[in-house]
Amino acid sequence: MPPTLPSDAARATRSYLRASDQLLPGGIIACAVGGSLALGCYRPGRSDIDLVAVIADEWATRADLIRRLRLLHLSQIPRLVLRAARGKGVSACCNTVFIRESDVSRPVGAISPIASHVGEIFESGAGFDVNPVVWKELVDGGITVRGRPVERWSLDPEPGSLRPWIRANLRSYWAPLAEQLHTRARAAVPILPARRGLSSGGVEWCVLGPARMHHTLLTGEIIGKERAGTHMLEAFPQHAPITEVALAKVRGARIPPSPSHQERRALTASAMDDVLTSALGYR
Repeated sequence: MPPTLPSDAARATRSYLRASDQLLPGGIIACAVGGSLALGCYRPGRSDIDLVAVIADEWATRADLIRRLRLLHLSQIPRLVLRAARGKGVSACCNTVFIRESDVSRPVGAISPIASHVGEIFESGAGFDVNPVVWKELVDGGITVRGRPVERWSLDPEPGSLRPWIRANLRSYWAPLAEQLHTRARAAVPILPARRGLSSGGVEWCVLGPARMHHTLLTGEIIGKERAGTHMLEAFPQHAPITEVALAKVRGARIPPSPSHQERRALTASAMDDVLTSALGYR
């Protein structure tokens, strides 16, 4: 196991691959870590582990492959329940996308994932992480946990498609999410309990996700959430109060009491609007 993996991530990955060897003997022939670990911003106790696993071609055509991959996904539950019972939360969960051995060196846009799982969700024939952003993470800093080094995978992240893919994702996912927040903020009733407002985790996701993409559009560099928060403060200082809520959540620090739960949704939507306007120029 590469020494660059933190101890909890190393244990989780070893456990996951042991389970894969029991369920799919010889099935996963290569595996690499992307996400926060590849970006150097992994936070023990809070971050998940993003894996790209390569399935041997002889396994890819087996009728029972998807059933076995579902079981592999479920194999994490006992360990995560134990972690939660010990007060460690449900971090260090392996989120994995599976691709065929014969597809590894194809342009990322031409790869059809076998399956993927994120958190409690398993999808057959789909995998969001097969995209130019994740492939660039792997090329720039991916950590091999099985098979030949990731730099010898001959990955093709299609650099020319990075910015178009980001703009398409901003339009298809983040812009509708911002509109949903606006709609809910307008419909909010002030006398409702504070818990009906936006959680700090929701603020983190909605503010820092678009901020990361905005930074990549400007620089071509993939960054983690904390650096996205710093970028947000520098590029959009008018949204500092809600950005500080997002940064506190990322850092595991005390969440600022202001803005209030009830104010967070409208402020988050406004911050997203400005990022989207800057990135896309159409809102």
